[in-house]
Amino acid sequence: MTREAIREIRHQGAEQSPRLPVTSTGINPCEHFDALLNASFDGFVVVDAHGTVLKVNKAYVRIAGLREEDIVNQNMVDVVKKGVLKHSVSLEVIKRRIPITMMHTYPTGSTALVTGTPVFDEDGQLVLVIVNVRDITQLNKLRERLGQQAVAGEPNESIFLSPEYADLPTFNLVIHSDRMKRCLWAALKVAKYDSPVLILGESGVGKGRFARLIHDASPQRGGPFVHLNCGAIPEPLVESELFGYERGAFTGALTSGKAGQFELAQNGTIFLDEIGELSLNLQVKLLNVIDEKRVQRLGGRHSIAINARLIAATNRDLKAMVAEGRFREDLYFRLNVVPLRIPALRERPEDIPVMVTTFLESLSRKHGVRKRVVPEVLQVLRDYHYPGNVRELENILERLAILSDGEEIQVAHLSLCAFEAARRELPVDTSLLSGLSDMTDLFEARVLRQALDQCRTMRAAAAKLGISIPTLWRKLRKHHLQVARAVKN
Repeated sequence: MTREAIREIRHQGAEQSPRLPVTSTGINPCEHFDALLNASFDGFVVVDAHGTVLKVNKAYVRIAGLREEDIVNQNMVDVVKKGVLKHSVSLEVIKRRIPITMMHTYPTGSTALVTGTPVFDEDGQLVLVIVNVRDITQLNKLRERLGQQAVAGEPNESIFLSPEYADLPTFNLVIHSDRMKRCLWAALKVAKYDSPVLILGESGVGKGRFARLIHDASPQRGGPFVHLNCGAIPEPLVESELFGYERGAFTGALTSGKAGQFELAQNGTIFLDEIGELSLNLQVKLLNVIDEKRVQRLGGRHSIAINARLIAATNRDLKAMVAEGRFREDLYFRLNVVPLRIPALRERPEDIPVMVTTFLESLSRKHGVRKRVVPEVLQVLRDYHYPGNVRELENILERLAILSDGEEIQVAHLSLCAFEAARRELPVDTSLLSGLSDMTDLFEARVLRQALDQCRTMRAAAAKLGISIPTLWRKLRKHHLQVARAVKN
């Protein structure tokens, strides 16, 4: 941002009637800026580098339930001290000089996702903090209503028909970030057709939930959804599970025979999870079923016509497995008609605050315990890299909700939760830390040390952490960490 633009925003904060010259088009740029801010449904707050509020828009006044004079030209330190607001994201941004997201409940009862973004001048000096306040109160209420409808068996197909529901968690999915929105709309688009879908992503990202979403949004939603984890069944039994068997097909077979998963999925969807675990022999037979749309039971003489949508998923690199001869190339191309990659949680940290709210609401209904997290804990949860992805976040929150005392989950409660990356070192007594900055710095340093311990190269460590090599070097210098000689670029 240029110095002129920054001075003008400050000028607008100091004077209620800005006096910029009118341009050749007859438009006063300050009035244009004000109109743009006030046209937004989200609240906006502009704060200078010292914490003084320069400007708010009408949406913020509505969401926060404050008068403009209650906050404009006031310092956020004083605003918090007076109890007008309980927390200030802008003060944390000024302190840490990075974007920060918090959940905030205002006196009006509105719940908002508050994101503070630092603005620097050409010399790298912090000059402004732009705070975006998104009211998610109605989303929470609508989420609860949709959840009640699902319990009551009422259809909620409208969720697929209108873009206004793009931010909603659907079928236990939290769809907030742009990357997840793209995944959602790709899934909903392909759901209309019966083409095979290959869902890719790390363990715990929600591949099974996306498979279920595709089925429930498809013309086959009236039929069964059959889920088979190919890696959870002993190899000798996979073939009989997939294709079924006739009586007497082998020792121990049921006298009545048994229908396979493809038969059970007739007129519905069959979801083959962990498809990369299938042996080459079974891959050949699966390829025949896909090509011919017919299946033959073990010990059977006649084939059975199959009408089932196929969705496969894996956390493996099938392309690399094809190159190594461990996965058939022809089967790979049959499955990979429509690939859908689900990003890891560390690639979309903006989803985490919304997930925390959603999961805590779910836990409240499940266990009857009403919990909320303080901003410091939310920031720690947002900064963690989650090797176990969404599943790990859910487990962490359930553990914290059950084991913590009181209604608020505090920083001290994090010692109850064994983060995989810092299991051995997370301090039990966090009261020795002076604040959020110390806590997050300590946590980050320990995550860095563990990544270096587990990886043989800097490139591998950076990839594990989901950051670039230059960023990794900067963080190592920041925490004064030494790189072992065995760890190289």
